[in-house]
Amino acid sequence: MQTFKLNLILARLVFVSTALICFVGVLLELWYAYHHTSSLPPNAGFTRTFGPGFDSLFNQFSFFTTQSNLILGFTTLLLAFNLDRSSSSFHIWRLIGIIDIIITGIVFNFVLQTVPKNDIIADTASQLEHNIAPLIAVLGWIIFGPAKTVTLRRILLAAILPVAYAIFTLTRGAIQEWYPYNIMDVPRLGYSGVAINIVGIFVLFLLIAGFLALVDKLLSSRFGRISFPNS
Repeated sequence: MQTFKLNLILARLVFVSTALICFVGVLLELWYAYHHTSSLPPNAGFTRTFGPGFDSLFNQFSFFTTQSNLILGFTTLLLAFNLDRSSSSFHIWRLIGIIDIIITGIVFNFVLQTVPKNDIIADTASQLEHNIAPLIAVLGWIIFGPAKTVTLRRILLAAILPVAYAIFTLTRGAIQEWYPYNIMDVPRLGYSGVAINIVGIFVLFLLIAGFLALVDKLLSSRFGRISFPNS
């Protein structure tokens, strides 16, 4: 009984810490955006920029990084307040947060071409959002779960969000002549080149989801993972 209570306390601490890292990273990112003109991706095929001011700040919400950190932050915060969240809708968003933050870390560190800002605020935000948040999120999910929550139905529903993000980004980009990442730079790559990148990211999404489903099944409720019935 004492071990179980200790696991619950540790789980809450990990989930609160994850949420704090995500929110601090986003707040620092927004602060920097408000005070600076947005930068262009390397070799960008467009010249549109935002800011400084509220236009640059609000534009940050169009980044996959910002969205994934916010989703992860809110879902882990909700878990910290109530570990007994067994509703399917919550665990779909929990799954989205985990998969998207993993994609954020992988794509940023191994795929994207980025320009260093050499600013302590921007660099700290980047470290929190792209490196620390993915790491603590995955460790927290593996150790504390909740377990037995990854199903094929939830994976398919979670996959709707990256598809919607791609459609939104391309539509908005065509209107405003701006794209958040060099892998989605239509003026430089064309729609065919961007489509290949989007398909690649979607495949990565499914591979990560499949891996999480396998881990979820193998680990079950071991290592202190909190187990709730699927609903």
